[in-house]
Amino acid sequence: MAPILQIKDLQIDVKMDEEVLNVVKNINLEIGKREIYGIVGESGSGKSLTSLAIMGLLASPPLQVSKGEIFFEEDKDLLKLSSRELRKIRGNKISMIFQEPMSALDPLFTIEDQLMESLKFHTKLSKKEMKRACVKIIEKVGIPRPEQIMKEYPHQLSGGMRQRIMIAIAMLCNPKLLIADEPTTALDVTIQAQILDLMKELRDDFETSILMITHDLGVIAETCQRVAVMYAGEIVEETDVVSLFHRPKHPYTKGLLKSMVGDRSDALYSIPGKVPSVEQMPKGCRFVTRCPEAMDICEKVSPDDLEVADNHRCKCWLYQKEMANHV
Repeated sequence: MAPILQIKDLQIDVKMDEEVLNVVKNINLEIGKREIYGIVGESGSGKSLTSLAIMGLLASPPLQVSKGEIFFEEDKDLLKLSSRELRKIRGNKISMIFQEPMSALDPLFTIEDQLMESLKFHTKLSKKEMKRACVKIIEKVGIPRPEQIMKEYPHQLSGGMRQRIMIAIAMLCNPKLLIADEPTTALDVTIQAQILDLMKELRDDFETSILMITHDLGVIAETCQRVAVMYAGEIVEETDVVSLFHRPKHPYTKGLLKSMVGDRSDALYSIPGKVPSVEQMPKGCRFVTRCPEAMDICEKVSPDDLEVADNHRCKCWLYQKEMANHV
């Protein structure tokens, strides 16, 4: 079955003063139909930039896609579409749930106004039909009293309800792909679980593929079939979720898992150092300054993306020692 989204060799650069620096490098991934695919990594790893590139929402300048292709529904390269063509797809066939619903929702407009905006642009429904569709989707995302909620403003709703409204807006036009950027951030654990269950239900009901972007491995374990681990703008490992948790390959992935699980008798583990800034990106492997297993070659040459097992890719010199001997 053909993927709903395919990203090939995506590279995003940023212009700082007179210098052009790379922030996202050689991203390759595929999302299947009805699949929930995760991208996980620390803040600053390039997860959100990748999602904004898919949506055509990168702040340009200073950011720009300097290389690559993003195919949607096989034949449409999103990077080659005009602004007008992108607007027809965005919010209709591809929707996005942004990180913070309080800033994504307009405080000056009612929930009804904000729900109807997408329907007005993408459909030819009458006002009565649009209102009926809004009530139906609010009920679908588990909010009671939809008619009353539609008359309220974002600040009158709880954080969990605002997040559900964001999901409702994203799902109104029955998109083929839903991008969820940190959909459970700042929500308490009970509400987080409800939101994740809701997204899985919507995937089943609407047959929508979901790209889940998060720093939380618990969210990945709960929702995704496959996952890409990003570090400093690169995918360093990609596999199915079971393999990632039971047979991680990349030292960064191992560090993430160790910091999440830990040993209750010891202090919680944390990966030393921090993600390098775009101005201080290492020449070789981008994880070399924090890696407990770094070798000399890691400082000099960036490793290739290697298939280390069936459907399991890893970008690390540990699995390329034969190549290292010839460099």
